[in-house]
Amino acid sequence: MERTSRIVLILACAAALALLGFVFIRNLVDFPVYYAAGRSLVSGRADLYSPDFALGRVMDYRYPPFFLIALFPLWLLPYSIAAYIWYLLSMIQIIGCVVIVRRSFQVSKLMWLAVALAATQHFVMALHYGNAQLLAVFLLFASLYFAIRKKNIAAAILMALAITIKLTPVLLLPYFALKKRWTMLAGVVVFLAAINIAPSAYFGFRENNQLLRTWYGHVVASQEFHEDNGPIDLSLKGELRRYLSSVDYSQRVDGDVNYPAVNFASLSRDRVVEAWTIAAAVLFAGVLLLMWWLPARTANQNGDAEAGKPDEMVPLELAVMICLMLLVGPLTSKIYFVALLWPLACLASFATYQTSRTGRLATYTLLFLAAANSVLPLLPGRSIQRLLLVLGADFYVNCLLMMALLYLLISRRLALRKQSGEPRTPALSVAKTP
Repeated sequence: MERTSRIVLILACAAALALLGFVFIRNLVDFPVYYAAGRSLVSGRADLYSPDFALGRVMDYRYPPFFLIALFPLWLLPYSIAAYIWYLLSMIQIIGCVVIVRRSFQVSKLMWLAVALAATQHFVMALHYGNAQLLAVFLLFASLYFAIRKKNIAAAILMALAITIKLTPVLLLPYFALKKRWTMLAGVVVFLAAINIAPSAYFGFRENNQLLRTWYGHVVASQEFHEDNGPIDLSLKGELRRYLSSVDYSQRVDGDVNYPAVNFASLSRDRVVEAWTIAAAVLFAGVLLLMWWLPARTANQNGDAEAGKPDEMVPLELAVMICLMLLVGPLTSKIYFVALLWPLACLASFATYQTSRTGRLATYTLLFLAAANSVLPLLPGRSIQRLLLVLGADFYVNCLLMMALLYLLISRRLALRKQSGEPRTPALSVAKTP
């Protein structure tokens, strides 16, 4: 009877999610850009980064050639069918992310509820936008899952795919260099090259190389236009720019101009970029140095690392690195915070199993984040929501989460140093093995 009820519940949820797809695909924001670019590709065009290749200068195509070629079958379908398939794929990616973090952390049902309250708004927004960020985060989580288990080839392939789709996961590679994961890093380099050379089969080797150079200049080297006209930047760079310089929102070419000014200084854009570069470099290097300085892994003392068993602290360190990636990256829009699912689940694992001061800190922090991310999106009025955006509410949520995780990391490392023979707590160990 219980099994039947569970099957009925699963079928009911699946039907509800399938029906929700018809709601979401009516107002997708980013998938229409991909589809328009794909239709241009199908028509024979190869100038991927021309303003009229997709939907104009603001809604232009900004991914490497591989992304468009890999999804070629979608561009052959009518828009409504392609959009619905994209929605279903996005739901599968969300389920995949949840499964991965559940297998990586042991968390009580109550704490999972808190994680859901803290993370749901970002996943709903990602579905509404139809952005490829969900795919990149799923690939990133899968890569980290295999990396923890020393499955270097699988981790490298998935990491290379994530970096190809969204460049920001490249910021996690220095962590693996710190851990001397040279096999995995070499694999990432090889697979990155192979993935981005693969479109040469369609475009030709010379033209593909030219497209990659154009993509780099258009997306990586010159981001000013997209920073001014795209989603509000919730990274450290965006926060510094809004607080330390005067941002003229009236210059946004899409007419989305009603954002309040919150600056208390009027530095030039170049000075702000210099300040961000220094601050981001110091923060990034400081966190890596902290991880290097902290006591050596207890896994090494018991020979676990050599046996291929996962280091119990790596999931926590990766949670810190994900927060750091979102903090110091050059452009972090609101939907990028779907990646916080991993750090939130890590925090919840402490709240579940630790009864000391660290456990209480994890519990209070998680409950605060759950309340903030549940209440703030419901505050009425577009003006309030835009004020929260320019103030950077999500930026501060990420900062609080990272500081809590850093405190837990330091506390746990120092405790393990004093008690090297202490049994491992389930909160930090990998929850399940394949």
